[in-house]
Amino acid sequence: MPYCEFCGEQVGYLPFTCKYCGGTYCTKHRLPENHECTFELKHVPVSPTPTMDSRKRYQDVVLKKSASKEYLDQGPKVLKKYLKRQDKQRKKTLKTFGRSQKAAPKYNYTKLLFSIIIITSIVALIFDYFGISQYIYLSLNGVIFEYAFQSFFSSLFISFSSSYFSWGSAIINLFFLGFMMFFLYFMARNIEFSYGASHLFKLYIISGLFSVLFYGLLRIALSFYRPIDIYPVYVGLAWGGIYGLISFIIFPMMNRKIKALMTFVPMRLSGKSFLIMIIAIRLLFGLIYSVIDPLLILYYFPELGGILGSFIYYKYKSLRR
Repeated sequence: MPYCEFCGEQVGYLPFTCKYCGGTYCTKHRLPENHECTFELKHVPVSPTPTMDSRKRYQDVVLKKSASKEYLDQGPKVLKKYLKRQDKQRKKTLKTFGRSQKAAPKYNYTKLLFSIIIITSIVALIFDYFGISQYIYLSLNGVIFEYAFQSFFSSLFISFSSSYFSWGSAIINLFFLGFMMFFLYFMARNIEFSYGASHLFKLYIISGLFSVLFYGLLRIALSFYRPIDIYPVYVGLAWGGIYGLISFIIFPMMNRKIKALMTFVPMRLSGKSFLIMIIAIRLLFGLIYSVIDPLLILYYFPELGGILGSFIYYKYKSLRR
């Protein structure tokens, strides 16, 4: 691979060759004024003059020593320093390139997020089994009367909600947990690769906290129908963070066609249509179950707060660019 003779950067494409000095340069230093061009190959036109010193003037142009030869004439010591400096720059570039190759994306923080969600969800099932759900699931009843303030954070990594424990429901919850992990992986690794690990966790936490806010507002609104102290509703809000990750990927391509696996057959939808479909499905299930009991909307609506949190975070990042 060629290297830029001015900055030493490796050129991974067809390099630029200066027609004035013959050097090889990158895009940034391709212009003569950007690489301190010596113009040793520049053609100097000689116009004939009737004067007697025309021959002398022509010889001055032809026999003029090139800048490279003048540099070499400075002595072997100077030349040796120059070559040593070039070799050092080349090794530095190769070292940086090798480090970047070794640091190929392994999505370690995506896997860490996976592990936290899996472990917390399994622990939540154990809490369900022993009847102490209020200490890990989010519930205003648990926060107010049991002082379970840690549930504001722990509920962000639980992928299902608690009603009563049964082995059948536990198996179904674990199945949906595996489905969620598969769906989350492709979203999370793209965000980690493009924006960084800290960005991935910030987005997930912010989206989850907006889901917590939605849950609190909805539960307070329904407290006139079912009092908080009598009817505890324990929820896990991991889907709020996941919806935040999904919508963050969709926001830059709202009017672009994307392939979405909404059914067994992939469908091509615009980003806006895909986002509307996600929201509509969640609202539809919430409204259907609310016919049985209005409190059941607390299992479906709060996660939509993750989309709002993701949108606010996306706008904030866009304004800072």
